[in-house]
Amino acid sequence: MQNRQIKLVSIDIDGTLLNDQRVITPAVKAAVQAAVAAGVYVVITTGRPRTGVLEVLQQLDLMTGSHYVITHNGALVARTDGQETVYQERLPLPALEQAFAFAKEQGVYIQAESDQTAQTLDRAINVWASQENDVVRLPLRVVDDVAAIEAGGFVKALAIGDEKQMDAVQAAVPASLAAAANVVRSTPNNLEFMNLSASKGQAMLALAAKLDIEPAATMAIGDQENDLTMLEAAGLGVAMGNAVPDVKAVADVETADNNHDGVAKALDRYVLSALD
Repeated sequence: MQNRQIKLVSIDIDGTLLNDQRVITPAVKAAVQAAVAAGVYVVITTGRPRTGVLEVLQQLDLMTGSHYVITHNGALVARTDGQETVYQERLPLPALEQAFAFAKEQGVYIQAESDQTAQTLDRAINVWASQENDVVRLPLRVVDDVAAIEAGGFVKALAIGDEKQMDAVQAAVPASLAAAANVVRSTPNNLEFMNLSASKGQAMLALAAKLDIEPAATMAIGDQENDLTMLEAAGLGVAMGNAVPDVKAVADVETADNNHDGVAKALDRYVLSALD
């Protein structure tokens, strides 16, 4: 493939930037820092809230005001230092209420998330939610009703359970809810309900426009269903070797998997080599 000048790279975290041990390998870190040093915007793009990405941003030295992060699967774009919000699309309250009612019907745990906290109506301890909130460093509050959630603030809703349960829940989403929210699978254990306008792809394009970068000069790297929109929107969509089939189908190219420095290899080949 002919080299092009890439000015912005949007990179997913889990299954992409991190290997299966949840580690950024030395090769990946070096490639990211080389791209940044060359003036390329490297944008960590994730379903996680900001609390869940701070450690990654710190490891990659992306915590200054000149860097940006996309969180909540594209519902929020901000400077990494938290001092400026570039773009935000919050799930409307009626859609949040509908998502919570649907989860109750399905007998599945659900929580609302902001960048500061998770809130749930479920008073029973849920092991999957405990693991999720621990990974993303998000404190959990139990509240009495959706009105309390609204008062506490939220960006999206997240249903959590084991993979088979979530397969069934995703298949059961009614047309009315699918019409009210962007419903997307971010991991085998999660099903997210977001603003219809919120997606990683839309967020990446909004940030590129702010930075006066043409879509053709963007690259996106991902592995899961929630990465589809950014691979489709990017000038160059890169699927990880471990990506799900749908991601590989829309990608322009494929790199190695997350356990074999796939991000580093993509940056070396499609970004850094074009700068030589």
